[in-house]
Order: sequence, then structure tokens, then C-alpha cells
Amino acid sequence: MKSAFTLIELLIVVAIIGILAAIAVPNFLNARLKAQIARVEAELRAIDEAYTTYRLDNNSYPPHADRCKAQHKFITTPIAYLSTSLIDPFQIQGETMTWEWFCGQYHAEPSAVEGAARIGQAAPEYWNRNRTAAFFLKSVGPDKDGQIAGGAEFFLPYDISNGLTSKGTIYRPIFGGGVSAGYPYAQGQYPGVSLADFGCAGTCEG
Repeated sequence: MKSAFTLIELLIVVAIIGILAAIAVPNFLNARLKAQIARVEAELRAIDEAYTTYRLDNNSYPPHADRCKAQHKFITTPIAYLSTSLIDPFQIQGETMTWEWFCGQYHAEPSAVEGAARIGQAAPEYWNRNRTAAFFLKSVGPDKDGQIAGGAEFFLPYDISNGLTSKGTIYRPIFGGGVSAGYPYAQGQYPGVSLADFGCAGTCEG
């Protein structure tokens, strides 16, 4: 005579599977997020090294052009200090990202701009520790809040100890030459030079 599971036994099995899933899924998502954060930190370190090497070879940092679809142009060509432009995994263009002018790429902002008036106001202790940086490399961070104005994480450095999805921008300071070594924010530093001359014309798609 064949035996079968009773309804109670089936409900117990379903309940056990539900409990295991409730435990496993958050851990999986956390592991994925931690991997993304580790990737961001590694890629920001690579850009830091590329900028530093460029400066050693050229006695200055590469030019800066906002609203540029080729943010990393000067460290990828003609000399490949970095093999390719790197894309921030936390930016979702057209959805949560409002920094479209660099087409999803990590951004390097001069300390003279990003420093005292921005980071210094949002996180004075962090700024005091890094006030000699020439630049701050930046990723939108796990909260994916990249608004240039009004974002809840506005210039607040991300701190993983506050929780994986805490508000804040993932910053990496680039040291070398001090704040004055950072190129000016305004493109007026390059008289007669347009965005097209930087290879910045067009849209992110082409």
C-alpha cells in the first residue's frame, strides 16, 4: 500500500522552505551588493593610479571637461594609463542617475570645488582628514541617489558601517600636489577649446 504525505506534512515542508528562502535571499542580495562596492573601490583605485601616473609623466593632471561622454579620455588615449573608461554600476541612466553629463562613468571632481564648500559642509571630519587631496573620485553609491541638487546624500561620504544601502557618495581622494593641483572647474581654463575638442560632443549613445 502506497503511503502519501499528509496535508500537515506538506505545510511543514512549505514552511521550512519559506524560512530557508527568507534567510538565504537577503544574504545573497547583501553578497551581491558587497561585491559591487568592492568593485567600485577597486576601480576608483585604478583611476587614482592612472591620474597619479599621468601627473608624474606630464607634470600636471589631465584636463577636466564636464558634460563629457569621454570623462577618461586623457588617461585612456593616446597612452593607456587606464585600459578603458570605467562605468559606475550604481548609476542607472534615465532612472536614478541625474549626472548624465558623464554618461554613467565615475567622475573626478577638483578638491577646490568638491572640498570645503561641499564635502566640508556635509562631513567636516572626513574633509579635515582629506583636505590636502587634489581631487575626489566619486561613485553615486548604493543608494543610487545622484542628484546634483537636492539629493539626500548631497556630498555626504558613504560609510558602509552605517549599513550597506546607507545614503552617501563613494569618494576616493587623489593626493598629490594639494588642492591647487586640481584643474579648475570652469572650462575657461582652456581658451578657445570647446567640448567637441575634448571628444565630448554628441550623446552618451553615440
